[in-house]
Amino acid sequence: MRLRSCRKAFLPAFLLCMLAIAPAYGEGTAVPVADDEAGTVEGGGDTEVTVPVELPSYEPEVEVHRLLEVGAGYRFVTTDGSGGRAAEYEYLRPSVTGSAHFARLGKDLKLDVDGTYLNSKDYHANLDFDYAGYYRLDFRTESLFHNLDHETYALSPALFTDSAPAERYGITTRQDAFHFRYKLRDYPIHLNLSHWLIDREGSSQQRFSDYTFDAILQANNKLFSQTRRIDRTTQEGTIGLDAHLGPVNLVYQFQFRQSDERGGTPSDLFSAQQGPSEHNEAPESRFYSHSVKLYSSLAGGATGAASYAYSRSENRSSLSSVVGADQARDTLQNVAGDFSYAPCAWFSTAVRYRHQEVDRERPASLLVSSLSGGTVDVRPLFDTVRDIVSANATIRPSTILSVNGEYRGSFLRRDGVTDGAWNLPEESTTHSGTMTLLLRPFKGLRLRGLYGYSTTDNPSYGITPEQQHEGQLLASYSRDGRWGVTANYQITRAWNDSIARTTHPFNGSPSITYVLPSDRHTVHSAAGVWVSPLERLTLSGHVGFLRNRSDQAVLFASVFNGNQAASDYISQGELYSLNATYRAADTLDLSLALQELHSRAEFKPAALTDGGVSTAGITELSRVRTIERSLSARANYWWTKHFSCVLDYSYRDYDNRTGTSNEGTVHVVSASLKTKW
Repeated sequence: MRLRSCRKAFLPAFLLCMLAIAPAYGEGTAVPVADDEAGTVEGGGDTEVTVPVELPSYEPEVEVHRLLEVGAGYRFVTTDGSGGRAAEYEYLRPSVTGSAHFARLGKDLKLDVDGTYLNSKDYHANLDFDYAGYYRLDFRTESLFHNLDHETYALSPALFTDSAPAERYGITTRQDAFHFRYKLRDYPIHLNLSHWLIDREGSSQQRFSDYTFDAILQANNKLFSQTRRIDRTTQEGTIGLDAHLGPVNLVYQFQFRQSDERGGTPSDLFSAQQGPSEHNEAPESRFYSHSVKLYSSLAGGATGAASYAYSRSENRSSLSSVVGADQARDTLQNVAGDFSYAPCAWFSTAVRYRHQEVDRERPASLLVSSLSGGTVDVRPLFDTVRDIVSANATIRPSTILSVNGEYRGSFLRRDGVTDGAWNLPEESTTHSGTMTLLLRPFKGLRLRGLYGYSTTDNPSYGITPEQQHEGQLLASYSRDGRWGVTANYQITRAWNDSIARTTHPFNGSPSITYVLPSDRHTVHSAAGVWVSPLERLTLSGHVGFLRNRSDQAVLFASVFNGNQAASDYISQGELYSLNATYRAADTLDLSLALQELHSRAEFKPAALTDGGVSTAGITELSRVRTIERSLSARANYWWTKHFSCVLDYSYRDYDNRTGTSNEGTVHVVSASLKTKW
């Protein structure tokens, strides 16, 4: 009762106060403000109404976050035997190491720079810069060293010559990339600039043969090995504009790419030729493209996109012994269209279309100075037209179940292959479909199943299947963040019964067409388990299995008849790994990883071809049996808040079970000091 009385008394008093204040404002009484902050509006008569000016809103100060990390150390490398296979992508030389990371995150300026240096051939660095969303710059540079094999043969000097038997081969690959994006202030337009470079330098083994069927010159048939210098660069630059034009967005991009070869092309004297001839060229090339794309807003239930691209690829061969190859060029035109529709939360669909036309140009003949005739006719090239149509639909009837189905059709047409110059079909069509089921029956468990089927009429190549079945099963489960298991199984079977090859005997015998059916099986399975028995300890183990088997008839030579034989090829690998991480204290982290990989492969043809020729020795030459073992350990200790030391050790071993070539062991110890502020 007392509360109701207070309310009744408060409302009349409030209304009286408002009535008393209102006339004062009606008579032009101004809110006290500074003279330079008020504006005066002249009314009727002598009345002046002072209008207060709205003061700018207060913007709170944004704290700037900074981070600085610097590290330096040394990397010790010890190699026993040939370490190129054991540590294929490591530069096997001791070196000084270093690392750095700097970050500044403010309201407008955002900068992040980090890098790691192992040696002059293995490093990486990144830079990310953004200013108020108007200027964005991303830069990346990285380098990697690849150890290459040096193959040798137990043949007499009359059959094989190696000009550098003790040479070690390897290639350093460096890649630089940057992307710059500029927003035109308050306009919805962006300017995009990017550049990409990949540079390869080093040396590799060049193997080639001087072989002829001439009865007199056959005594000179021989294999050769020599060192080839590698110095190749490919650069790509793009410039583009994108704009938001109301309901649609427009993108234009120009792209230019060029490959340059500075290592030179080998030139040698062959028995069947009159002078030195260049061979194994890595031709230079040039490519440029214009593309335009329109797409609707990505928000909403329906979206669409369309694009057109015009491209041209040119061969820039610089051979001196073969003239005319630089006249080859291709013109490509690509059209694409996408449409997706999601009318509700439980259903979505998408349709995609791709169209490509390739027009090829080539010279009618090549001038080869080392041949007696001087010119060689070039096979007529063929143009291609390819259309690809795909449709996808996803249904989510509940939160625990989703079903996805996809169809893809590829239609290929070739113009100019009916004259017998190419062993390719004029038309080839592929239809494929997949069905995927994703199920989450309860918390922590995730199941995924997939079935796919494809069929191709007139397969273009022997590796293209006429029919293929594929099945996948994936299961994963985790419980309370303490333990979990994963398992997957994938099986594929593909076959092709229409592969045919025709012989062209040089001794005048009639040609024979052989049918070479193939049947391929692939099985891939993996399983893993992880567990955290203690709060700071995590253990994990993984097992993987991969097996490929191909049963196919093989034509060993097309210049003789009777060299066809059934064959069986098997390649298989098993992977075992164990990992452990332990945070012994707040200042000490420990980790350990073990891995062992077993690989084997074998090509086994029938003992005799259909012509009675023995295949003895081929299986032994192709047999591969290897075991690769690795161990890595790491300790990271922070002795103060800002300083730490890191110790890394890795062991890698390559064991060749069919011989001793390329066997070796590599030990790497790295020690470094780091500071963080």
